[in-house]
Amino acid sequence: MAYREIWHEIIIKASPGELYQALTDVKKLAHWWTIETRGESAVGKKLEFWFYGKFLKEMVVTTLKVDELVRWRATERSDPDWVDTEIEWKIFREGDKTFLHLRHSRWREDAKVFPQSSMHWVLFLLSLKEFVETGKGRPHPYDMPVGL
Repeated sequence: MAYREIWHEIIIKASPGELYQALTDVKKLAHWWTIETRGESAVGKKLEFWFYGKFLKEMVVTTLKVDELVRWRATERSDPDWVDTEIEWKIFREGDKTFLHLRHSRWREDAKVFPQSSMHWVLFLLSLKEFVETGKGRPHPYDMPVGL
């Protein structure tokens, strides 16, 4: 089976440690992705991300390397197009800049929400950047600027 992949990169003015915390601390995840976040960020444990109180993205944490790497896999409780997709957050420094690579892979070719999910990842990466740099992100349901 052929798969597609979402790939984005962003530079964030923060240390790798601050960025890693924003990706692994459940309370901090709720400040930039969705306010309805719960679970445990530990390998083998699950995280739940709720949208509109009824749409769930459930992730099992598959890899944690402090200040470097976070990987999740979407469970069968997620949107059908997300099931078994994998999300990888790779943190690295080049000079005085901290980079974050987001790779959301293993999308089926016929996944209908693929384009929308790619666009939403851009919005949430900007929210993550804002949260880490200023202390205030734009998590769902506050992710869309007024007037759009």
